[in-house]
Amino acid sequence: MIADSGIDPRRDCRVSYNEVMVGKHGDHVGGERDAAKALATGLADAACILDANYLVFINEGTLDPGTTRVLATTPPFDHCNFTVRADRPDARIQPFIDTLLAMSFQDPKVRVLMELEGLKQWLPARTTGYAQLEKAVHRFNFYGSAASTAGN
Repeated sequence: MIADSGIDPRRDCRVSYNEVMVGKHGDHVGGERDAAKALATGLADAACILDANYLVFINEGTLDPGTTRVLATTPPFDHCNFTVRADRPDARIQPFIDTLLAMSFQDPKVRVLMELEGLKQWLPARTTGYAQLEKAVHRFNFYGSAASTAGN
């Protein structure tokens, strides 16, 4: 989104990565909290933060209310999925899918778990919600030559 606005992150600004637990599962909340702290202390002029986390950081005191503002908001995007090997039989996978899709945000026991993922409903599998991420990965050659040699 930033590059589409005409700013080239390789030329026009310095990008700091706040990567926490990369390669394990990733901890976007921890990385975003680090970005918010850098913003609050003046080590960064801006930070990319999910809107739900932005509110958490204000409520917990990481960011002081009224000291920051939202400059832009991306279009909606998918942020997580469950992936399984192609050779797994549907009979083993379908019960799991059915369980997820049957979860109700209205059920207090389930709601807590869904809130941890920042969602109100599980949706059937798709990859189209990753188009923005895929475009950025290719635009900036994020994986470099590693992408072309993966699996060799």
